[in-house]
Amino acid sequence: MMNLKPGDGSDPLQDAQTATWLGLRGLGSLAAGQHLKIGLGESIVVGRSRHCDWSLRRAPEFLMSDADARGAIEDDLTFNSVSRRHAKLTYVAPDMLEIENLSANGTLVDGVSIDKLVLTDVRTRSHRIQLGPMGVVLELSPGSLPV
Repeated sequence: MMNLKPGDGSDPLQDAQTATWLGLRGLGSLAAGQHLKIGLGESIVVGRSRHCDWSLRRAPEFLMSDADARGAIEDDLTFNSVSRRHAKLTYVAPDMLEIENLSANGTLVDGVSIDKLVLTDVRTRSHRIQLGPMGVVLELSPGSLPV
């Protein structure tokens, strides 16, 4: 008989309950393919600046485009709805993540506009974060879920 430990993938529910990181991934064509882990106690900034931890300018579609295609992306309303430094996410406790809007364009969490919000169920369910009214959507998931 094999002994299994929490976090070894044998029990997804238990893995989510003991996770020490969350996954953040871009959805949709512009943000797709960019993933980031947020560790317990860590703060990250998302936006379009290369200086952000999660950046639209580091998304695969942007990086793999030639100069003309990058220019078209930069002129797109979806790209411009995302501020250079758009939102700050802080994984403050195992069940809690704070999201702070840093943008005049606004941030929506699960379809609701926020200034600052503390999510208390991040180990048990995913959340959608939209950067601006026309901006990209990110999915925040418990650490045991694939990012």
